[in-house]
Amino acid sequence: MTDRASCAVALIIDQDLGFLMWLGELFTELGYQSVPALRCREALALATRLKLPITTVVINPELRGARRLVKILLAANPDVRVVLIVDSADHQSFTPPSPDSIQSRFTLERPAPWEPISRWEWMAKVRKTLSMAAGRPS
Repeated sequence: MTDRASCAVALIIDQDLGFLMWLGELFTELGYQSVPALRCREALALATRLKLPITTVVINPELRGARRLVKILLAANPDVRVVLIVDSADHQSFTPPSPDSIQSRFTLERPAPWEPISRWEWMAKVRKTLSMAAGRPS
C-alpha cells in the first residue's frame, strides 16, 4: 500500500446498512480510514464535524442530495476521487455537478442479491477501481 492510501479517508454513503458496513470494512483493510453514512446529510455533517481530509467519496448516486454532497466535497478539495455505487454497469443517471473538476468518474457495480461473490473478488474489484481512480494501471 502506498503512503497516500495509508492516510486516505474514504467517505462511503449508501442506504443499505449491511452493504455499507461491509464495504467500509474492505476499505479499512485496504488502508483507508472509512467513514460510513446512510444519508448524504449525515455524511456532510460527519465530514464537517470530524474535519477529516476526504480523499475518496464512494456514493450511491440515487441517494437524495448526492449531487449536492459531491459538489460541496469537490469545492473543498478538487482532487477528491468520486466512485459511484451502481446497480448495473450501464447506469448513467448521475452527472457530476462540475465535470471540469472531476478528472474521471469511476463505478463499483453492486452485486445482485442472488449473485455469489466472494470477499476476495470484491477486494480485487475495489483495488482495481481505486488504482484506476488514482491514475495507476492495475
